[in-house]
Amino acid sequence: MSAPRPLSILLVGDYAEDARLGSSKVFFKLRDEFTSRGHSCDVVWAHDIGGWPANRHIRQLASPWLAGRALARRMGAKRYDVVDAASAEGLFLGVMNLVAHVDGHALICRSNGLEHTNYARMLDDHRHGLLPKPWTRRLWYPATRLTQVAAAARLADRLIVLNEADRRFALDRGWQPADRVALIPHGVSQVFVESAPAPDAPRGAGLLFCGSWAHVKGIAYLAAAMERLHADGHRWPLTVLGPGVDRVQVLDSFAPAVRPLVTVIDRAAETRVIEEYRRHDVLLATSSYEGFGLVVIEAMSQRLPVIATPAGYAETIVRDGVTGIRIPFRDADALSAAVVALMTDRCRRRQLGDAAHDAVAGLTWAATAAQTLAVYESARAGRTTR
Repeated sequence: MSAPRPLSILLVGDYAEDARLGSSKVFFKLRDEFTSRGHSCDVVWAHDIGGWPANRHIRQLASPWLAGRALARRMGAKRYDVVDAASAEGLFLGVMNLVAHVDGHALICRSNGLEHTNYARMLDDHRHGLLPKPWTRRLWYPATRLTQVAAAARLADRLIVLNEADRRFALDRGWQPADRVALIPHGVSQVFVESAPAPDAPRGAGLLFCGSWAHVKGIAYLAAAMERLHADGHRWPLTVLGPGVDRVQVLDSFAPAVRPLVTVIDRAAETRVIEEYRRHDVLLATSSYEGFGLVVIEAMSQRLPVIATPAGYAETIVRDGVTGIRIPFRDADALSAAVVALMTDRCRRRQLGDAAHDAVAGLTWAATAAQTLAVYESARAGRTTR
């Protein structure tokens, strides 16, 4: 049997072209993997879609049509076998396929976290006093962006999601039949999997938080937990890596007595991030929502035990007491108790770290790319037989 011919792939997302950012990093990794297999892969980034309108709420409404304009330019110059568009950015192409019965490409709708489930999280944050959500925005966002996302998912040949909760959501609403919704987890670079530290490698840098400094990441409860730990006489240091905001803003989130324990490191290249996973003793993944949560599996691959909420893929991969510690959303008491339990028990940290490493051993970008390519081929075959 002859090998499948190389594909011409176009990835589309309203993301900054910055490999240090989560959703953007996915496109960089997929492009590298696709091209290493002999496929061609181009990307439409936010700067290709355009910077206007700058207002976030108007841009959410206009983004699919701006992306459609960028897609028309690219597809006018080159033929693509597969267009893989994130969120609602493939909506224009889906509508054109429906109206004009275009058969030249397969359209994939990719969710890096369903905006519908994230919107539910925003309402919860409002109820907890963290994020004001006026009634005007409660009407605007569902009527515009969420409607577009659902329409794009329905019009695509296949839907790719990152976690089981999003898969259930899409199936419950009938966006696609089960055989056209694929759950494909992200991965870890093979070089870091192969060079993971030994079980007894020295650590000692304390607690690590890695991610944007925003309420969706549970920062209010992280700060409260650190204050309680300090009040109980614990002085474990905390590193905040890649907050995306000024150092002073991060430190101002903590009580004055806690601030000397906090070190802030700006967004860094992947190699530096891996170094920090290897130096620290425990990762704190406190988000109230994640599309996937790359930092969790990256940390686990480096034998760093994690304390995580069931956000994103952590709901699947972090088994409480086996591959990590699971805590409820928005619970500073549970977080501080889990920190004490692990930081005072080196043997348990090592056991969890080893189990975590084994649990994510198969989650590589190579595996992600292979599963994604299989979805592409299935979508192309489906278009041929329709």
